[in-house]
Amino acid sequence: MLVGQIMTKDVATISPEKQVGQALKLMQKRGIRHLPVVSQGAMVGWITSRDLREVLLASMLEKITVGDVMVQAPITVSPNTSVEEAARLVVDHKIGGMPVMEGEKLVGVITMLDLIAAFTAMLGLLRSSSRLDLRLEDQPGVLEAATETIKQAGGKVINVALGPSQKGRRSYYFRLEKCDLKPIINVLKKQGIEVVEAIP
Repeated sequence: MLVGQIMTKDVATISPEKQVGQALKLMQKRGIRHLPVVSQGAMVGWITSRDLREVLLASMLEKITVGDVMVQAPITVSPNTSVEEAARLVVDHKIGGMPVMEGEKLVGVITMLDLIAAFTAMLGLLRSSSRLDLRLEDQPGVLEAATETIKQAGGKVINVALGPSQKGRRSYYFRLEKCDLKPIINVLKKQGIEVVEAIP
C-alpha cells in the first residue's frame, strides 16, 4: 500500500503571513492538527497544533505569525512512498504527520491516524476473525509448513505476525477468518506444533 492511496488530498493550507490565532481557528474548523504553509503556490513550511500550543499566550496571538513558528524543512513523503516507510518516519522523528510532495508540488497530507487506519485494514483487525498463537522452531520453512497445515485443516489465514525468538523458538500469531478452531488445533497438536493460545 502506498501513501498516495490513503493520504488526504483536500488539503487546507495557510500562508506564513497569517497570525497563529488564524491558524488555530482553521485547524479547529477543519478538525485537523497539521497545516502546510504555502506561499505563492509553493510549500514553505509545516505547522502543527503542538507548535501553536507552545506559543499560545492570548496577549501575543496578534503579534506572532505562522512564519515565526512553522517548521521550514519538514519531513516529507511522496505518493509512491510505502505506508511502512511513512510509519517508520513518523516513529523515528516522533511526528504526527507529514506533507505529501510530488516534486515541488504539495499533493496531500498523511497523518498518524491515516497510517493506523491503513495498518488496521491491512491486518484485517476490523474483520470478524479468530486467532491462533503458535510457538515454532526458529528455522527456515516452519512458518510455511504451519500455514499449510492450518489451510489443510480448513482455516483461511488473513495474516501472520511474528513474535520474539527465545531459546530457538519463535511465537507466531495467525489471524484467521472466523471459524471453529478445535479441528485445526487437533491437527496442529497431532503434528507436534505447540498451540499457546486460541481465540475463537
